[in-house]
Amino acid sequence: MNRRCCILILAAIAIPSCHESKWPKRTQLTASQAQAINEIASRQNEINDATKGAFRGEVWTVGAIPWNATVMPIASPQGRWIATASGTAPSNACLMALDGSLPPTDSEIEIWELLPGFSGARHQTTLTAPLLLTNAADAEGFLVEAPQSNGSRWIGKVDWRTGTTTWLVQDDQVNAMPTLGPQNRLAWSTRSRDERLFSLAVRFQDGREFSIPSNGSDWLIPTWSSRSMRLSAWRLSPEGVLRLISMDATDSQTLTQPAKQISVMTGASRWDAFTATGNQTSVQGLAPPPVEEVMFYHPTQQRMSVWMPTGINSDQLVSLAPDSIDAVHDDQGNFLLTLPRGLHWQSLTDLRNIVRVDHIPVYARPTTDPMRPFMLLDPGRNVVRIRGMRPAQQPTDSTKITSGN
Repeated sequence: MNRRCCILILAAIAIPSCHESKWPKRTQLTASQAQAINEIASRQNEINDATKGAFRGEVWTVGAIPWNATVMPIASPQGRWIATASGTAPSNACLMALDGSLPPTDSEIEIWELLPGFSGARHQTTLTAPLLLTNAADAEGFLVEAPQSNGSRWIGKVDWRTGTTTWLVQDDQVNAMPTLGPQNRLAWSTRSRDERLFSLAVRFQDGREFSIPSNGSDWLIPTWSSRSMRLSAWRLSPEGVLRLISMDATDSQTLTQPAKQISVMTGASRWDAFTATGNQTSVQGLAPPPVEEVMFYHPTQQRMSVWMPTGINSDQLVSLAPDSIDAVHDDQGNFLLTLPRGLHWQSLTDLRNIVRVDHIPVYARPTTDPMRPFMLLDPGRNVVRIRGMRPAQQPTDSTKITSGN
């Protein structure tokens, strides 16, 4: 049979007779069947309502950079540059600036340029030991620690483009855990070489410095707000009580005023403060959060928590999704959470609304680049794979992320 005959036969089958209907008579639904269908439709509406505000985006591969499985790579706010620690990983004692700890002689810090679109990543420069990568950066550069042979530590700022290091703190003290603040402010933990406990040092934009002594407790891991002049830090008492402190660091006078504080855990050690902040970054120049907040991983609750020190419930913590280990805000102020079972979205206004958007447990990093507003970091044993992500221009009812390249 030729092709024309096939088409004519199919057309004849497809067109019903004008005199007699070929469709079967419609079966009437029973009351129980109608109720079951209504329940299914109602449940589907609930699902649609739950996912209607969820984050949707498109993802594409950028490239991969080396990593020594310690401090997470830190990116510039524009998303153009990223710094990573490579070579032999330093010990935990070295990261916590304990006495006698030095970084490995073959540890390095590499700067990579993340090219636009699907062009990949390009190696820019390598900085050799003794240097330790920190979690602090701004548009001009990122901070490093430089342990010295006599036991002291310096703090430097590395230019993203040139790799040139400008020494910001260079003395005989052990200076560690630095953070960059607005208007070139700086804060860090500091102690003498023969002391065990850290004091808190703050440098203002005019170069003046202010110190808060230890007074028997450790001041650890200060972090500037990206929304205001507030400064938060961890304070560990001799009894093992770990508290989060938030203070107005506009000037030396405001630093002497009573600070906000909340107790996070008892029976703590210095390592618990590092655990609480291990995946977090402190990058100036990003969009501020919806409210004044401090996000951290709760060592005992084993999930991300949010503290709002200036809110009406400043004596309480907000717990995010169980098992979450990292959190950032999406473009609408909601949360993008890293969980062992994947990247999840959680509503800011309804914390019960949690949707998985990627099966890979990646770490989201916001940027100011409208073409690549988020980077996804997927750490492996020796490398970190990087992907770009942006909210979908035309959201659909599905929360599935479509892969690009």
